[in-house]
Amino acid sequence: MIDRREIEECRLLEGLSDEEKEILSCYLERVSFEEGEILFDEFSPADAFYLLKEGKVGLYRSDNFGRWTKIAVVYGGTPLGECAFLLGKPHSLRAVAESKVKAFRIDRKSFSCLKEEAPSVLLKLLELIVKILSERLKSEDMKFSQVCGFFSVPGGLQWRR
Repeated sequence: MIDRREIEECRLLEGLSDEEKEILSCYLERVSFEEGEILFDEFSPADAFYLLKEGKVGLYRSDNFGRWTKIAVVYGGTPLGECAFLLGKPHSLRAVAESKVKAFRIDRKSFSCLKEEAPSVLLKLLELIVKILSERLKSEDMKFSQVCGFFSVPGGLQWRR
């Protein structure tokens, strides 16, 4: 069990009440990674996901020639590996600690127990994760629209070609 005060240090979980943090602390595992350590690898089973408390993680994809390309960096205060976990699919990227990383890990068994024993806390956690995923999607959508030649109309935030 993790001390609730540790959970309070994770920006991602700021939206939870003290009681919800106390409940969630029973289901999370504290983990840390040194710089260069792999958190999970491309095509490995997504048997858990992480709530990054602090640090920096590079996300890499391999090509057909075995070369790795960094495609993103994530920082403390964000979830990591949640998409593959929630989809029940293998990870599509390699996650490598680019600094010392402190995180909370929730595995499939703990996730299932949380769902059975405290569904309202799980719902709140998932809402926080969905908010971040939505922000990521919105950001990527904006980048895509710029590449495709769309632009925003001043004052209307409507898309025109």
